[in-house]
Amino acid sequence: MAEEGKRSRRGAMTFEERKKRALKRLAERGADADIVEILERINRLENFFTTSSCSGRIVLLKIPHAGSKREAEFIAKWHRPVSAAEVLLALKSMQGRNAGCSAASGEREEIWLIEQPPIIHVACRDLRSAEEMLKVAYASGFKYSNLKSLKHFIVEILSTERMDVPLCECGRMLCTAGYIEFVVSRANFLLNRAKRKLERLLENLSSLD
Repeated sequence: MAEEGKRSRRGAMTFEERKKRALKRLAERGADADIVEILERINRLENFFTTSSCSGRIVLLKIPHAGSKREAEFIAKWHRPVSAAEVLLALKSMQGRNAGCSAASGEREEIWLIEQPPIIHVACRDLRSAEEMLKVAYASGFKYSNLKSLKHFIVEILSTERMDVPLCECGRMLCTAGYIEFVVSRANFLLNRAKRKLERLLENLSSLD
């Protein structure tokens, strides 16, 4: 009881309490289908739990002006390979809308195609556990994995496959349909390569049992 009172006065949650809360949130919100098995494997481990994840995606992002990521708007997103026709259709849906370009302010709205690799944030019980998780991530090909927080020992599992390409400015296409086909094919290649690493990660997590 004394220890519980001490914890309450500090206002801090134990590892087990944070894990219970995170698992409840995961059950309510769900996760991308092709990463669920990995999350379940991690969350069954005594010294780890996941806090957020994405299985990798291709997105079209509208940015009001350079450096305004907080004001960015998703036009479309896919957690799978996508066709050039789907991308062109999503871009066409934006035609006729306010282009968001202002000569007075210098703001020039842009639309970018972005491919993002899988990402998983894992809370670890202690530094040693974090080091063990990082070893598994590196061995699985997630070379950008890192320790994001020393306070709660949050490991970010992240790979290198990422591509950011501007396609439109002020409602005007910056490239041909043929070039968009090329860009989409490269994005699909990177997404598929990154997702294959998820299979290795699932297999290598067994070393933490």
